[in-house]
Amino acid sequence: MTDLPSLNALRAFDSVARLRSVTAAAAELSVTPSAVSRQISNLEEEIGIALLKREGRGVCLTADGRRLESGLADAFTQITSAVERLRQPSRGDRLRIIIPPMFASAWLLPRLDRFRASKPETDVILIDKDEQTEVASAADLVIAWGRFEDNAETIAEQLTKQEEMFPICRQHVCPGGSLTGATLLDREAVGNAWSWTEWTAFLAAVGRDDSGVVEGPRLAAGLLLDVTRQGKGVRLANTTVAHDDIAAGRLVRPIVESMATDDSYWLLTSRTKRNRPEIAAFRGWLLDELAACFGHGP
Repeated sequence: MTDLPSLNALRAFDSVARLRSVTAAAAELSVTPSAVSRQISNLEEEIGIALLKREGRGVCLTADGRRLESGLADAFTQITSAVERLRQPSRGDRLRIIIPPMFASAWLLPRLDRFRASKPETDVILIDKDEQTEVASAADLVIAWGRFEDNAETIAEQLTKQEEMFPICRQHVCPGGSLTGATLLDREAVGNAWSWTEWTAFLAAVGRDDSGVVEGPRLAAGLLLDVTRQGKGVRLANTTVAHDDIAAGRLVRPIVESMATDDSYWLLTSRTKRNRPEIAAFRGWLLDELAACFGHGP
């Protein structure tokens, strides 16, 4: 087996390459800048290749340095993931997922038995956290509503597209294709991290006024689905959440108007956890289910 350079030296180079600063890398690694410089000099001497060059008051990568940086990023992610699995031997294939309660109740739970049948060794735990939009240390995955981007710790993958907002209710609640006399159910704490649409914004967007409607109670997201199915009023829903209830005839759209939204469902995965078999299996299953439901990928 070919001798490898010092792991400490590779770690020092990886830190400098990411931060483009010896001083910042030293702070990250809790060593002195001279120690970082010495590690990289030893690495360059050992492999016989220049990896860094001075640029003003900072440093930049040579072409060889950029190639090494690319390879090390994936390598250290895999090492971190492997060590994490060793540190948590009791977890086995336990999969903890933070998820919006309406998405869980209306769309995911009716399908989850298919995943459990395909992966009976995986214990799926769904965590109802309305305000949680980041991959927390207590969770393995987050399914979130809104708009997200990748960052240093998290990979953001869009699950749904072309979401629309529209009212849904039991057939008898809004006879005649009108909202007149309807009780409008709203979500508690609208305007938080979930960017959920309020009735005022919806009615203005579709050109309808609020005359003749009754302002109903504000409910936690987890209660809106049950109360609407009980025929207690009309609520706003997005395309994915409304899909099964409309397909089954439990709920209907009382008016034809809808409001487009840039928000959608996203899957947020920790970079250090994404290679775990149970996470990869759930991600693949989730994408397949969405494709089967809507006839296309996200």
